[in-house]
Amino acid sequence: MSRSKVPPSNVVLLGLAEDLARESGRILSEQGHKVYSFPLLSASGALEVLKQVHADLVFCPAEPDRYNLLLDAITQKMAGLPLVVVSRHPDTSAWLDALQAGASDYCAPPFESVHIRWIMESMLAPQSGDA
Repeated sequence: MSRSKVPPSNVVLLGLAEDLARESGRILSEQGHKVYSFPLLSASGALEVLKQVHADLVFCPAEPDRYNLLLDAITQKMAGLPLVVVSRHPDTSAWLDALQAGASDYCAPPFESVHIRWIMESMLAPQSGDA
């Protein structure tokens, strides 16, 4: 089965713990994406960074107070920019909360290449009518 390929994208890891950023960033880089890692910033600071690097997708920590502010800012200023919430420990309730808040996806380690590729394809691949 052939899957659509996502062109190299600019991915921002915003405020992820060092080990999570290292592990996810390694896989993203191996898949040809340009990865930028930043500490957690204010909403306005984050927007500035996202604009400067021409972000195609953002990964941020599973802290509702943080990702809700970021989601609000993205919705107002950069509509359509996908945000993936990253949790250290998978939790169904937290996953549902993140999706209800407007996150595009939710993931947790161990990160696997196929899972990261699926996230990137589902968020960034051109949509077609093919099943």
